[in-house]
Amino acid sequence: MRILFMADVAPNPYSGAAGTEFQTIAALRALGHDVDEVWSDTLGRRIGHGNLHYALELPRAYRRAMLRALKERDYDAIHVNQPHGWLAAKTFRRMGRSGVFIHRSHGLEPHVAEVAAHWRDRFAPPSRRSWRAVAAAPLHRALASHAPRIARWADGHIVSSTADGRYLSERLGVDPGRIAVIAQAAPDSFLARPVLPLDEDRLRRVLYVGQFTFVKAPMIVAEAMSSLASDPGLQFTWVCDRRHHAAVRELLRTDRVELLDWTTSDRLMDIYDQHGIFLFPSFFEGFGKAFLEAMSRGLCVVASDAGGMHDVIDHGRSGVLVPPGDAAGVAAAVRSLQSDPARAKQMSAAAATAARGYTWERVARETAAFYQRLREAKR
Repeated sequence: MRILFMADVAPNPYSGAAGTEFQTIAALRALGHDVDEVWSDTLGRRIGHGNLHYALELPRAYRRAMLRALKERDYDAIHVNQPHGWLAAKTFRRMGRSGVFIHRSHGLEPHVAEVAAHWRDRFAPPSRRSWRAVAAAPLHRALASHAPRIARWADGHIVSSTADGRYLSERLGVDPGRIAVIAQAAPDSFLARPVLPLDEDRLRRVLYVGQFTFVKAPMIVAEAMSSLASDPGLQFTWVCDRRHHAAVRELLRTDRVELLDWTTSDRLMDIYDQHGIFLFPSFFEGFGKAFLEAMSRGLCVVASDAGGMHDVIDHGRSGVLVPPGDAAGVAAAVRSLQSDPARAKQMSAAAATAARGYTWERVARETAAFYQRLREAKR
């Protein structure tokens, strides 16, 4: 198939949304598909303000890039990251082309906003509404309109979790037949290297890897680590951007957590291999590749029952799921694993086996099959 990918990010194979698009493109090409790419440097940007760019500039940039590409050739599928591609989807629909327009979401924006608002009421009580918030309200309404617009105009939607799939269907009215839930994958290098045995030294080491953002629930990670720090035998590591290390320290009630900066994929794999338990208690995840990376390296994952964790982890067998926001539950799960090394070793092996069922080749095959099914339905 001839496929056009468009995403308003840089082509970085190791970042979140960009990495997913990058790896999917590479895997589709490996299957023999012809893929053209449009990234942020091609889309262009004049508006520096993020939300203004998304609301006013990006929909037109996507449409402009699509029309430019369609002058050169026809495509069987046009695959656009983010709901801001709604204007391109509308234009493509009205052009009457034979291909299909696919919206790819890495976490549906209105779904993220609803979940974040729920937890902010508990962990970050809202301050009095400022004049800036009042002034920004029309902009937020404009951005919020993009999700129902892409739901209306796109031929199909790819999400990474069943929770986002349900939101598309139940809240945005998308026909379930036009939704594909395609789980993401760990890097091929993580799957190729043999998994180290989960010995007692690894089991004493607790790891967290994630961006320092509210929906990742850093306060839950900090509370769980602070509680577990009463055990002098445990060691803790937190990997996030160095710019946020001071903020992390403010959340912690212990000085026994080692903070590390973002690093290369190979170095990150080494860090995983030095640890035995991985914490991932996010409030929301479109998918959350870090937990699957940890599973692929044989860590026992303790994660919130959300996003990709809900879909991938077999609770009690290949990992442990706890309710979002439950720091005490996270700490209790860690203590339970450390008190039963035999169970932890079984979970480590089950996690590594389960993770090897999630490859980028599988992502590409399921993505191409979804394109083809929608093309046949459209004909």
